[in-house]
Amino acid sequence: MKKQLSIFVSLALMILMSGSAFAQKEVIKTEKIKVGIDCPMGKAAIEKELVKTPGVKTVVVSMDTKVATITYVDGKTNRDQLVASIEKIGYKTEYSKSTTTVKSGCSKSCEKSCGH
Repeated sequence: MKKQLSIFVSLALMILMSGSAFAQKEVIKTEKIKVGIDCPMGKAAIEKELVKTPGVKTVVVSMDTKVATITYVDGKTNRDQLVASIEKIGYKTEYSKSTTTVKSGCSKSCEKSCGH
């Protein structure tokens, strides 16, 4: 019985250890997407909401270049999903189709201050 238990424990340990040895490493990618923002509230909205997308690690939007720099886990999301998420937030991107319509991401207070 002791020998069988010892064999069972050894096999269990080997299986557990082999799982970690063959675990795939996350591949992190960076995507730069030009976004149609005109004010700091749009920047904040994209940074706050886009990071909630599964697989997204970080989001930084530049007001100067109007480019969102997004780091994400490859396989959990991709550029098309990121673009769709930005459109859902209320902003078009350089990859948005000309027929794409978005509900403005600007709040009422933003619309008054920046004229959207």
